[in-house]
Amino acid sequence: MAALIPLIFLVVLFCLPCAPAAGQRIYLLSVGDTSEKSGLSFSTGPDLQYIFDAFYSSVPGDQLMKFNNPMADFADGSSRNLRNPWEGPDVRFDLVDLKKKILRAIDNCPAGGNDTIIVFYTGHGAYDDHDHFLMMPDGENRLYRKTILKRMARKNPRLAVLITDSCSLHVPAGMGPGPAARMIPPQRMTPLFESLFIRSRGVVDINSSTEGEESIGAIGGGLLTISLAYMGNQPNFKSYPGFVRPPRSDMDTPGNAVIPSIDYSMAMGEFFGGLTEHAMHGNFDPNKPPFGIFFEYRQQNLNWEAVAKLLTVKVSTLFKTVAPKGWDTSSGGKQMTQTPRFYSLAKTEGGRSQPQPQKPGRKQRRWSRPTYRPEVGDMILEINGRTVRNFDDYWRAVKSSPTTMTFVLSEARSGKKFLMRTQLNPPNAKSRFGVSGENAPGGGVRVKYIMPGYPGTRCQLAK
Repeated sequence: MAALIPLIFLVVLFCLPCAPAAGQRIYLLSVGDTSEKSGLSFSTGPDLQYIFDAFYSSVPGDQLMKFNNPMADFADGSSRNLRNPWEGPDVRFDLVDLKKKILRAIDNCPAGGNDTIIVFYTGHGAYDDHDHFLMMPDGENRLYRKTILKRMARKNPRLAVLITDSCSLHVPAGMGPGPAARMIPPQRMTPLFESLFIRSRGVVDINSSTEGEESIGAIGGGLLTISLAYMGNQPNFKSYPGFVRPPRSDMDTPGNAVIPSIDYSMAMGEFFGGLTEHAMHGNFDPNKPPFGIFFEYRQQNLNWEAVAKLLTVKVSTLFKTVAPKGWDTSSGGKQMTQTPRFYSLAKTEGGRSQPQPQKPGRKQRRWSRPTYRPEVGDMILEINGRTVRNFDDYWRAVKSSPTTMTFVLSEARSGKKFLMRTQLNPPNAKSRFGVSGENAPGGGVRVKYIMPGYPGTRCQLAK
């Protein structure tokens, strides 16, 4: 696989019944080779975010079970502990012995025969005389596709899906890849997700490139994951010639690499200045559709055959944008296309094989502005342009505010500030905002509690 090409492996297993979708669960495991030596973190990090955002914003909180996250979030802004969470080894920060950890995580999944299991992996990959495999970040340790599929099959699911976004270059056998916590889950699953992940049966097995191809990744995401789960409009790519790829090993000498970058200035700011959940999906025009299939067609009951066709076109479109004259491969050749490899596709009950065209002039929802909520520990510094010095200032400002209230929120975990807005309850309501706080050292109000169902759980970015 090419040193400059971030690869993404998405392993998704879906086990679901024919009963109503509300009684079925989707279990999500996201893993990525974000290690410095992989040389991929500029792409694998955003890829993990895109996939998580797509599921989080499309599946109700009581149906989406996230690996090593014992909390479930709900559409009214509340959260609660799960009775039977999916827990196991750390696969997010500790990437040592990752092969065994991924398989152990699948073994620990509490899904039943009518549930869905999703494993998403982003990292290096290739194929040998045996099978296509994922290259683990801790050396020449190979995790074969067939091993993952067999391990998932032990759960006897209704639908097993393995999707990988990675290089597919041949090597000889034996030789030697954060959740948008402030978004609120929907009350109902989107029609597309219900069609693909609830009303499908069999096995889905997809890789981002065909045998002999490199899988291109950019600063800001890989082509397959962008095509599936990018909220923004079709992205433009520009070269970032000053980027120095991290070394993949002690024997590797990094060089100045001309790597394509999505949302040029934004991607650079995020990669070198720390990723933020609010800025991952950039460049939105409400008059244009989102680019990712999971968002553009979220209201349509498509089957996997339709998704395969769309994915092939979108990956090809992005490839031509990134490399209009072809991609210089690590072997010294020229690759003129990138074509997803569909090993198998599941059957969908009642799904459409062709997407319906969008109505002319119909504006698309701005997926760049989902619903957010403050979190405990965040700071409220201003309300409607006025500084909040203490809790008394905060109380008076909320009480006297017009129905539309703006406020400056300082995020506790990143220290970044965001201008937010919400629609308050009437002045005679029990609580207009539903966010309690306390005086904070140095001024402002620290959030202590958010009341479920109140305006504090239905905020948006004001800009």
